[in-house]
Amino acid sequence: MMTDPKPIQAEIHRPFVLIVCHSLTGHLSPLIRIAAALHALGWETFFLGPTAHRRGIEAAGAVFLPLRADADLDDKAYYESPPFPKYAALHWADRVLVDLRNQCLDPLPTQWSCFVDALRALRTRDPERKIILLAEAFFYGILPLFYGASLPHDLRLEEILLGSLCVSVTIPAIRSVDLPPVGYPFPFDSSPDGRVRNANLWERSWERKASYLTALLSTKMRETGASHTVREMFLSGANYLCHNTILQLGVPGFEYPRSDWPPTFKFAGLVQGPPPSSKFGAQPSSPTPARNSKIPNFPWWSELASNTSLSTLLPSDPGHTAKKKIIVVAQGTVEINPYDLIVPTLHAFANRSDVLVIAILGWKDANLSSYGVDIEIPPNVRIADYISYDAVLAHADVWVHNGGFGAVNHGIANGVPMVVAGEGMDKTENSRRVAWSGIGVDLGCAKPSVEQVRGAVERVLEDERFTKRVRELQKQSQEIDCFGIVHSELVRIMKTRPGIKQQSLES
Repeated sequence: MMTDPKPIQAEIHRPFVLIVCHSLTGHLSPLIRIAAALHALGWETFFLGPTAHRRGIEAAGAVFLPLRADADLDDKAYYESPPFPKYAALHWADRVLVDLRNQCLDPLPTQWSCFVDALRALRTRDPERKIILLAEAFFYGILPLFYGASLPHDLRLEEILLGSLCVSVTIPAIRSVDLPPVGYPFPFDSSPDGRVRNANLWERSWERKASYLTALLSTKMRETGASHTVREMFLSGANYLCHNTILQLGVPGFEYPRSDWPPTFKFAGLVQGPPPSSKFGAQPSSPTPARNSKIPNFPWWSELASNTSLSTLLPSDPGHTAKKKIIVVAQGTVEINPYDLIVPTLHAFANRSDVLVIAILGWKDANLSSYGVDIEIPPNVRIADYISYDAVLAHADVWVHNGGFGAVNHGIANGVPMVVAGEGMDKTENSRRVAWSGIGVDLGCAKPSVEQVRGAVERVLEDERFTKRVRELQKQSQEIDCFGIVHSELVRIMKTRPGIKQQSLES
């Protein structure tokens, strides 16, 4: 499904593209890559983002516009110093609710104010240029735009915004008759009985559990001057469905086959992995680190590359050496305690001469001792503070991680089967889909034992069906030109000028 968007004549002024995004690294990274691609294609991009990520945003060629006050979230600091002392002791489902309040709803009025300031900054820059809004789904600060909040008198909506495009960087949190609410521990079941179960969970359980978040959203919307509020229960899709189009990052084979996808919904492929062979022209000239070809600066990197080259030698060839299995393990950027997943993986394969373990800590300049880990590093382990997942997964046999949506897609893009052990945010949902789609093993917890990790990795190594299936999904990703789809959708909005979808009072 390759797109073939037509280049726009240079003499035609393209609109500005204003990007807004939730401040977690896992949400920002895909949008920054998209910004880099759009910049390479000649779009003038502006990114309203947190100051902690300013450097990465500007490296992508976007003009950085700062969030401020409570909207200026530093996610690394947030998880190192949680909102209250007993945060870590909460069940993961309760932590998610706390995070949604602190990260999405409480700062909504400030996000809205920053968004209005961003519109004014672009208007001042060139009063004749229109704007297309490219919004990641969990930046709630733009919802007032669709629910009747007034802009200042110098910003006339119909004169500024041509339309809006939603990019979803998590599993789609849009209500379906075929699915229970996000996070509920039930298997996919779209049968008549399953749909009855799903409806009961939505109406009798989630509506009650999320009632205070639904009410808080209404309160925050009123603070922005919205003339009406979202009349749906929280996390049922209002933050997606208000846009002209929903582009879901990912491939169809990883997602449950719903019968009621919104008509404006389409899969947009992956930003992870090597750039696709695109028909739309230029590739990003200054991509983010995960997209470039620079050799990682680790003393053990040549050892990894040499091991990969052994696959081309036959046992009878001179100098033949048995190829080691490469296990890559990462803790992610939210649940960052190495004792959860990295340390069990190191112990599971310690001193195995046929295995090389690459452990990625996830933050620049991090080391195990900075997390309070005091263990003897096995001789077959190599540690990286921060490294391109794509670079290292090109050499991997198994990808062990805690179920982040981006991490899953890195595995798919590189055709590497995985073992996942994650809870919190959307990690539980992602992990279940890993098992359902056949691309790996879900350990069903965030803190597996050494035996659980060893058994799951060996199962993936021994059963070729996991590799076969993940490569089928990899092929799907290679057939969808993500950057081309985003480009084409921007061109469509530029030409058709659909405007902002004002939600009705009955919505």
